[in-house]
Amino acid sequence: MLKYILKHIQGYQMNLTSQCVVNPKLTKSYSSCKASYKTIKTSSSRIRLNIDREILKPYMIGKVNIFFKIGRIKFKMIGCLRGMFTMGMDEFSKTVSINKPFLLGETEVTQELFEKVMGFNPSYHQGKEYPKSKRRPVENVTWFDALIFCNKLSVRLGKNPYYNISNVEYGQKKESEHIRNALVTINPLSNGFRLPLEKEWEYASKAGTNNRWSGTDDRDKLGEYASFYDEKKDRSQQPYKTQVVKSLKPNEWGFFDMSGNVEEWCWDEYKLENRSNKREFRVTRGGNYESSFRNVRSDSRQPRFFDTYFEHMGFRIASNVIK
Repeated sequence: MLKYILKHIQGYQMNLTSQCVVNPKLTKSYSSCKASYKTIKTSSSRIRLNIDREILKPYMIGKVNIFFKIGRIKFKMIGCLRGMFTMGMDEFSKTVSINKPFLLGETEVTQELFEKVMGFNPSYHQGKEYPKSKRRPVENVTWFDALIFCNKLSVRLGKNPYYNISNVEYGQKKESEHIRNALVTINPLSNGFRLPLEKEWEYASKAGTNNRWSGTDDRDKLGEYASFYDEKKDRSQQPYKTQVVKSLKPNEWGFFDMSGNVEEWCWDEYKLENRSNKREFRVTRGGNYESSFRNVRSDSRQPRFFDTYFEHMGFRIASNVIK
């Protein structure tokens, strides 16, 4: 069900007006079927939006929870309101404004949700060796995989896809499901799902604090909030695998695993000076279960080629809040 947040003097109101969305430049769209995202087809159909309205009480500010359901699978997104925060740490910090409210996934996208939407599960950490693997985060996904998941999830829930994806190139192996390259543009006024911007990700990770890690500023308590490689423990106590989402404590705004577990793809390009490689880098945030305590900080960022995939890289979804 589609919901939007509107701010009023006496409170907050969710409002969705009936509308038709047409993008005449969009010549490729993705099927809403359960099959692989290789099901690309031409479409000129209009996406009609539902009508819904709900009043939010003042005490719910910053605690807006919106639930979605596909079949028996539920997931929650948390509303993040406009504000300012200190992005980065120490001498690299700067004040950044979040000018528009947005929704962000409470957890990383799970294997069960990814498989329900996409029709397959690429994750390494699945099967009998990994109990409750369906509730572990999906991994082994490229930046493109994440974008196409967002589009297909949007269609399944009656939303307008955020990304226009064309000129798709797949891996050389026939059995490969991963996209190697594609042309991507965005629909900035879409209410569909998308990857978070870097600044949105860090804003939600810090959750109104200036903590070094999501949920705490105490190195000794980090293990309560993050799955990571802890140098203070012996090798037998290290995770060496993903953890079931929501196994540890959430941060102040209710987000889980923003430090550790799997690295999370963001939309932003990672710009490197004087690089000779023509392939684009994209940003991952939060570190993973093999990262040190330094690399799971809220300000930690890594450059990754957008067509790479590893067993420690996943993502969480965001969406715009349209007035």
